[in-house]
Amino acid sequence: MPHGTHPARVSAADFPDALARIAEDRDWAALEALCDQHILAVEGDVAGRLFLVLNQVPAEELRARPRLMLSWIGAYHAMIAMSRPHSGELRPHLRHYAELGTRLAATMDLAVETSAATLVAVGTAAMIGLRMRGASAEAEELGERLAARAAQLGALPGGDAEARPGWLALQRGLTRSLMDDFPAAVELYRQAYERATAEPATAATALNAAANLAMIFAHLGHAALAHQWLDRMRGFEPPSERVRLLLTVGGTIAQGWHALDRYDEADLAERLAVTGDGTRPLEVWPFVAALVFAHGLHLGDPATSLAHLGALPLSHAPELVAQGTAFRVLRRAHVELLIATGQATRALRLIKQADPQCSWLALPAARLRLLNGEYEAVRAMASRTSWHETTSRRDARQMLLLKAIAARRMGDEDEARRSLVPVRRVRTPDEVLSLAALSPADRDEVVRLGDLPLTDEAAQRLARARPVFPERVELVELTNREQVVLAELDAGLTLGEVARKLVVSVNTVRTQVKSAYRKLGASSREGALMRAHELGVL
Repeated sequence: MPHGTHPARVSAADFPDALARIAEDRDWAALEALCDQHILAVEGDVAGRLFLVLNQVPAEELRARPRLMLSWIGAYHAMIAMSRPHSGELRPHLRHYAELGTRLAATMDLAVETSAATLVAVGTAAMIGLRMRGASAEAEELGERLAARAAQLGALPGGDAEARPGWLALQRGLTRSLMDDFPAAVELYRQAYERATAEPATAATALNAAANLAMIFAHLGHAALAHQWLDRMRGFEPPSERVRLLLTVGGTIAQGWHALDRYDEADLAERLAVTGDGTRPLEVWPFVAALVFAHGLHLGDPATSLAHLGALPLSHAPELVAQGTAFRVLRRAHVELLIATGQATRALRLIKQADPQCSWLALPAARLRLLNGEYEAVRAMASRTSWHETTSRRDARQMLLLKAIAARRMGDEDEARRSLVPVRRVRTPDEVLSLAALSPADRDEVVRLGDLPLTDEAAQRLARARPVFPERVELVELTNREQVVLAELDAGLTLGEVARKLVVSVNTVRTQVKSAYRKLGASSREGALMRAHELGVL
């Protein structure tokens, strides 16, 4: 495929004149380079003029220059946006862009492609297509191959420069974000930011990388790091309205977490008005959903949020919902909302179905044990997971608080105080959320025991905070065999039929049934099955 080397940079102000010269000279190589630099920024009348020029490109030139085909889609949707400036509909643009990238990539041989710019432009569009279908692992595999080939081409004398420095690293970072591989995502976003800031024309890539770094650090509760990247975002010129949400929504999510940590309802509402409720066609929708459901848990109505949780997956491909960050966000939200609405046994069942030892469910698992009066179990869980490398800073704060409460209820006030010492290091005086998740009595107790600092405004917000979780819960835990036997009874089998199916004696089945009845507080099959369904055991 043809390519040029190191094209001259054209400023945004000079774009219209440069476009006019290119159209007059029919210099399609120059048009390709111009689109590489500015396609994300064009809007309004300029987008319309670019679209007209792209329509003048002969078909054989378009086939030879796939980046122009991708630019045609960008210009077309930018022009369409002029007639619907406030629609905010991104799905058609992303779908057309990804579909074309997928078709082009299918005809491209990475091993022989000699244009790094074409390699990255086509390859990353195909990556987006794979992600949209839920194939994040395949997208990252493609990204790794693209990076390897781009590095080979970059080492060749006279090779063309990457048209959008940092763009490939940014797309790989987004893929890793959706795969729940945050350490790798952070490293790739940092690479994208460093490479993109070297070129003024790729400021959009650097802005997007900074926004997504702020988003990840805020998602994990690292407020100081999130603020560092939010500050860097402020150093960029605002992008065009057409792509502003795509490029900066990560920063808005980070600001939303900052507001929620402080229990600032007005500020959080403002951020959620921008991000939406998790149903919009944004690739970072799982991070939006995490914030939306945390808001519903702490400041909204948990029952309403449970209903939204049931509907939200319908807005996204099933493959996206069932894996990676999306799966963990939705499962975590489901568990916490169930606890908040008093459905503790259902919550415990979901935890066990996922992995009772995983760090991302450790906090709600420990909270369940605390509310069920299992204080020693809470202390053990907190000791094991509070400082685990995969435990978020926000979860670590709350785990340490639960450990202190458990120790206090066991009469070990010294251990409670020791548990609260690191809390002072991992929370700021204006942080409210970790304390608001406790009962009012427990809030006062841990603040007193740990001498935890609170600003006047934080103290006022904490005093107004409603209880998030019930004071006590009732957990019904059946053994695996009791669960199986009960399910068979629910299917209509007799004790004898269950025994034959499980290859055990009728007496063994009868013993397991009696144990299940006792745990469920029932004396008959009908009562036990009704109670099991009420609790979520079945």
